[in-house]
Amino acid sequence: MSKLAKMISLMGLSVGMITAPAVAARSDESARQVADALLAGDYVGAEARIAQLGMNKSDPVMLINLGNAYAGMGRKADAQIAYKAALNSAEVIDLDMADGSVRSSREVAEIALDRLGTSFAGR
Repeated sequence: MSKLAKMISLMGLSVGMITAPAVAARSDESARQVADALLAGDYVGAEARIAQLGMNKSDPVMLINLGNAYAGMGRKADAQIAYKAALNSAEVIDLDMADGSVRSSREVAEIALDRLGTSFAGR
């Protein structure tokens, strides 16, 4: 798995996402397209790109990205389902964080679920 395929950074809610995009173990170009769409706030485009990739329903990294896309579109219930699926996935992936730490995909999904509840509480 390439460095890019393992990379994730937490940028909080500043770009409208619960967590910054995770880059899955796919071709670097496909993963980059999903991440770029999420960072640009193109949540519909990110969701469409994930669907085009034929996402494995147990891939925790793409489930996190799907949750980010749903959260960005205001689809809280769908985001919760995606984050919970990532949290409960049999596959656990170590992700390099922007601060240099390493967190498991389960921990990132748990953080996303916590932030999802907080970010929507005031709406």
